[in-house]
Amino acid sequence: FINLKQERDQFETNYTDMQRKLEGLQTNHNNLTATAEQLQTSYNNLQREKDALSVLFTALRVKEVQLEGNYTVLKREKDQLQRSYNSLNRNKHQTDQSYNTLRKDKEQLQTRYNTLRKEKEQLQTNYSRLTTAREELQSKVKRMTTKLSIPCQAHWRRFDISCYFVSTLKKNWTESRKACIAEGADLLVIDSAEEQSERQNAWIGLTDTLTEGVWTWVDGTPITIEYWQPGQPNDFKSQDCGEYVSTDKGSWNDDGCFAAQNYICSIFFKKYTPHPTPFSNVQETSVKKKDLTRHLA
Repeated sequence: FINLKQERDQFETNYTDMQRKLEGLQTNHNNLTATAEQLQTSYNNLQREKDALSVLFTALRVKEVQLEGNYTVLKREKDQLQRSYNSLNRNKHQTDQSYNTLRKDKEQLQTRYNTLRKEKEQLQTNYSRLTTAREELQSKVKRMTTKLSIPCQAHWRRFDISCYFVSTLKKNWTESRKACIAEGADLLVIDSAEEQSERQNAWIGLTDTLTEGVWTWVDGTPITIEYWQPGQPNDFKSQDCGEYVSTDKGSWNDDGCFAAQNYICSIFFKKYTPHPTPFSNVQETSVKKKDLTRHLA
């Protein structure tokens, strides 16, 4: 009996152990089941992700093929552009060489042009000088011809191609000019130092009656050479007529046109034609200006 009791106790102990093991196995089973479900879920998720990745991979593969095609096209275009660039670079180099050549040619042409322009200006100057010299020679020939062919009147004396007369009577400037014109002459016009040789004061054909301060000759020509005394003309009390003053070299002075003194007439055979009209009232104009000056004073 004792042995049976011991065996029963042993069986109960074994049963209890087996029961605990069974419970442990059941727990493990439950845990494995839960783990399996989680793994299945993870597997499903991974399968879906794999399918999505597969679709994405397919799309990327297609895109890769497209990119490879684009790359091939771009490479061909790049090669073409490189060839075009090389060609343009060669053309640029040739153009630069042509430009440098043309620039040198231009500089040479500019130098030749400047040289030719200077030569032209020099030739023009020489031509002008020769023309002037020719005209002077022609003038001298005509003067000499006139001088040899036309005699001066009685009591007149010759200088170059002109005849001169120095009066012994004294008149004002206007009357002096009238007297010269009556002889087919006019008051003296001086255009050279050689004509500055008289030894007495006398009226000459010089006046600024038309425009105050602008002295002109009675033949209408401007003054080209001057022999004024120092400080003259000064228009002192409306002095509008020119007189020759006897000095070592001769000189000019302005004086009142109403003053009476000797006068010098001249005939210039080459071109002379008296012009009495512009200065016919010189004395009267001068007197009026003098009266006006006194009135203003």
